Amino acid sequence: MERFSAAQRDLLRQWSPAFFAAGLSWLLLLYVGATPVARASGLALAILGVTASMRPMGFVASTAGGLTLALCPLFWSQTGGSESQPPTIVIAVIVALAVMLLASMLLRRRDLGIGFGVTVFLLIFWSQFGSTQSLRLTGLVTAWLLYLLVDMILLTNPRPGIKPASEPKPVHILGLLFLFVIGVVNDPLATLFAPAIVLALFLSHAKLSAWYWLTVVLIVCGGLFLLIRTYLLPQAADMNLLAWREASRWIELGELIIAQFSVIGIALGVIGLARLSRWYPPLGVVTMIAYAAYVFFGLVYVGLHREILLLPLTIIQVIWMTYAVNTFGQWVNKSLENDSGLWIHIISAFYFIVPALLLVNIINL
Repeated sequence: MERFSAAQRDLLRQWSPAFFAAGLSWLLLLYVGATPVARASGLALAILGVTASMRPMGFVASTAGGLTLALCPLFWSQTGGSESQPPTIVIAVIVALAVMLLASMLLRRRDLGIGFGVTVFLLIFWSQFGSTQSLRLTGLVTAWLLYLLVDMILLTNPRPGIKPASEPKPVHILGLLFLFVIGVVNDPLATLFAPAIVLALFLSHAKLSAWYWLTVVLIVCGGLFLLIRTYLLPQAADMNLLAWREASRWIELGELIIAQFSVIGIALGVIGLARLSRWYPPLGVVTMIAYAAYVFFGLVYVGLHREILLLPLTIIQVIWMTYAVNTFGQWVNKSLENDSGLWIHIISAFYFIVPALLLVNIINL
């Protein structure tokens, strides 16, 4: 009698890298970074989502990629701090998610379920805050938004000759909308994901109702208004939207990205994007548009928490780097004509050098 069914083994293979990377990151955040349990758990959940999005790029490579993100300077800068209770906004998200799932099952209408979930979140949110910008929630929403985008695009636009295309699942359609609403309400900067989300929905040939598109339009309009009020108006005297053309801004932003993974990481990212655009054009274009939106923001915004607000750049960079490693492993394996794919894992194992070096730098600080 087999201990696990075929479906259970597939599920284990799919999610074990994400849970391993998230679990190890959680321990490092707690004991090396001296991070409170609540914050470490939130950061580890973000690593779980990002690693899961990279799982199609290889078992070993995705694990190394998740650890690379966890230990990069920008992500690691969120460690430390005093012990605190979980913030109300995180509790609001959990309650809203539970309401959404319960309403969907009882009413057997997913659209009504997400409507109830968003309504509960908004009621709790505005009754407690009025406005807030939880950097922890921003990172968590970004990670899982990217997971849903990547998973949906790979499902609906697979590599030619590998497997037939499928329709997006309800979890993709409703999950994207739910997280997008949560992200924009928490921090209007999440509105920058709108072009990538809309394009991904079109490329996935999703059959969406008029209410869905109307909701997206309302969120984008409201998000743009809040984005201007939150980030542009407070520094209007010092901000120049044409500053993106200044060489100094490009150099400064480039140095920020290079500081995370060095020039080698940038090179891997460029290779990964190039190969992704070759074999998975929809995914390459969507991630590139999301990256470009945050690059533009980084070029014109010089206010508080600028580095942390640009965390999506780092996450997308890691996804590109991981695909570059996987691509090189596939090339070596094909050249050596190994049917088992052994060389893909061997080459991907060298990727662990990156998080190992980052950890050494952290310990030596």
